[in-house]
Amino acid sequence: MKRKSIRVLGILGLAAALMLAGCGRNEEEAVPGPDVNTEEEQLAEPGEENPGEEDAETGEGTADWEEKESASYPRELQRGELQAFTNWIDQEDNSGNYGLLLSEYTDPKDADLNQIFYTGAGMESEPLTDSEKQAYLKQTGLPEISTDMTRLTTGQINGFLEEKLGCTLDEMTVPFDWTYLEETDAWVHQHGDTNYTPFTCVGGQETEKGIYELECVPGGWESGVSVCPPSRLTLARHGDGYRVLSNVYDESIQDSRDIWKIDDQSFDVDLGGSWGQVTFTSYAPNTSVYSTQDVSFALVKNGETVYEFPDVMEGNFRSRETFLNILAISFQDYNGDGEKDVIVICEYAPMVNTASGGTLKEVRLYRNMGDSFQLDRDKMDWLQVNDYCNTIDQVMEHVQEAAANE
Repeated sequence: MKRKSIRVLGILGLAAALMLAGCGRNEEEAVPGPDVNTEEEQLAEPGEENPGEEDAETGEGTADWEEKESASYPRELQRGELQAFTNWIDQEDNSGNYGLLLSEYTDPKDADLNQIFYTGAGMESEPLTDSEKQAYLKQTGLPEISTDMTRLTTGQINGFLEEKLGCTLDEMTVPFDWTYLEETDAWVHQHGDTNYTPFTCVGGQETEKGIYELECVPGGWESGVSVCPPSRLTLARHGDGYRVLSNVYDESIQDSRDIWKIDDQSFDVDLGGSWGQVTFTSYAPNTSVYSTQDVSFALVKNGETVYEFPDVMEGNFRSRETFLNILAISFQDYNGDGEKDVIVICEYAPMVNTASGGTLKEVRLYRNMGDSFQLDRDKMDWLQVNDYCNTIDQVMEHVQEAAANE
């Protein structure tokens, strides 16, 4: 079959704006009671959960794993499993697995080695010795080495290929364009950029025991940034990891955020006006790729996203803390204009220890503008500076003071 490969994929820079002031957590404070749902207000403040014994592969409870052991096939993969496979592609093995999705093949021997090993496939790359540098320059005819060099031995390459594809270097069919240094049995490659591409497993099934077919979408595909199309990746359980059986491009696969949905912080609500009955949906950050990605929110109607709430930080990345969880969500008219607004309280872990220690709380006030929602930043800042960001009741008690001090 015709093989496709992607030569170079640029990685986008991530911009972060200044951080909003956070409030120190009072460790003695009791967690609020059960969820309250009324016509005027919908409040959710989750209690403690007992995760029980977890399975090392999926992070799910033992009971869930035992249920899968007796499952019939094919079976649809659960959200936690899709998250685990996303993490395996993007982050595990020192981010060495994404290159397996950067070419198309139905036989593992046809995978593009140049894409797989472009940045070293997560393996340690030793610096070139002086004699290796001279040998490389002599073979290539270059006057000097001007960019980064990746150096892998034949043993390293074969070890990776045997583990991930079940074959060795001399069995591969796509030419390996690196320079071979016979004296040290090393392969070297000069490059000045990266082909790193994060993927999200938006769907999939276990077709038979230990065989997984995953629907994978590369980052930036929907916005036209990525030149790598979505693909169906088939994996086989192998020891403590997986072997790739095939990777076939399929542009019909649609991107989806559903695997990051936080079920217990997503609610059906009537926001009135042009919004009507919608589902306010909370999405956890995809931290398998970027540890500082923030939580996000959207309105969904009839399965379609009809509105994306504005980010607190530019690009929805935090510069000084990482997201932990959502403490509360409430739908109330906090400014008295007759429109139902959205109040959210989130909890973060600071990257640098704070004077008060513990975690940080952040209140978000999304003001309902009729056809959009606007972050009421001045009120948010005042509430946080004065430590009125701990509960919904506290926010509602002091929000008018915040308005008076704008």
